Amino acid sequence: MSFLPERTILGQLAIIEVYDFYDKPVLFSCKNKSGLTFIVVCVDSSDLAEVWLYAPVSSSRFQSVIKGEVELRHIFAETEDAFVYQVEIPYEDEINVIVKNVECDEIPDDYLPELGQFIQSEFQNSENIEVVSTQKRREIIDFVLKFPDKDIQEAPVGDLGSILSSLQETIDAIGQIKSGKSESHIIPFEVKQKTQVVMSGVFSGSFGMRLEGTVYEEDSLGLGESFLGQCLKEFIQLINLGANSEELPAKLNILKKKTAFKYTELLMALTRIGISKLQINWASPGQKVQVGEIEQETISKVIDVINNTKLRAETEICVKVKLTQINYNTRTTTLQEVSSRKKYKCSIADSAIKDVKSIEEDSVYVATIQEYAIVSTVLNKEKHEYELLSLKLEAESENTQV
Repeated sequence: MSFLPERTILGQLAIIEVYDFYDKPVLFSCKNKSGLTFIVVCVDSSDLAEVWLYAPVSSSRFQSVIKGEVELRHIFAETEDAFVYQVEIPYEDEINVIVKNVECDEIPDDYLPELGQFIQSEFQNSENIEVVSTQKRREIIDFVLKFPDKDIQEAPVGDLGSILSSLQETIDAIGQIKSGKSESHIIPFEVKQKTQVVMSGVFSGSFGMRLEGTVYEEDSLGLGESFLGQCLKEFIQLINLGANSEELPAKLNILKKKTAFKYTELLMALTRIGISKLQINWASPGQKVQVGEIEQETISKVIDVINNTKLRAETEICVKVKLTQINYNTRTTTLQEVSSRKKYKCSIADSAIKDVKSIEEDSVYVATIQEYAIVSTVLNKEKHEYELLSLKLEAESENTQV
């Protein structure tokens, strides 16, 4: 039996924070997909079922509740709409949950909390994102833009929008690779659902934004690693690599060119807004905070590294070709595809040097070519380069396959 009712008029519920726990949460807040928030208390139990009261609360009342400004008893006895939902959850999964409206003045007195009690929220005013993440059972990201003027408490909307949009798209692109999907296709909706983050607040110092994503199921108790968490781990690593000329290209070869495009757009947006440093603090439920940082002076160097990074194509090209041109001094050759007459201007890899020594202009060869995409700082623009890995006469290739 789940303590959260399923398939009822209350909708699909997710925990916000647990305030009291006895073998399971017995006093907590939750909300549904439509954004309606409830304060929930377990009021009775029998051999067959448990009885809960769900008090709907507006956003403003919820803030008052978690600040300790509303007595626990009054949350249920004096709701804004003058009623609560009484939910009876049977212990047997085969029996349906019963939900009914109960007027506040008809709630049995022994169902109401005693006078003088208040909710104690541990995370709403907490700066410790480890506590926030564990309490809310969500991925929590503090995304902080440090400005040269340390007292700044505002940011241009246009540039800020570009930063947040490219941040989300970068995480989406990482998610596409982590899910095993080909980067040549549009990112699937189900991937974007898992990688979506939302803004839940802003704070100073210089300008900070709290982002959240992924609600852990109640039976996991915040354990394990969410799909969004896996993507954020890759993103933090990407940030911390800075302009490392060896490790950054290696990471991008794993995350592919779409991630490189989106990450470049994020870096350019950060440059336009004029930050001195970006700092990211990220926590998963029950995990230590991970930090990502990049200085403004490093960002331009990162863009240069990305702009000159060769990202390997997902598959090698194997085509029938004829020789058009070859230069042994520069180790370059131009090959023309027999079927389409498309030309490949290739550098010659060490593995193909012996193959091209006796190449003839009129003969047909089977070429194995590696394609590279040179990432541009202009979104969705790329330059293709080719490297000849091997070259075999058509007849030799057919004999090898046999």
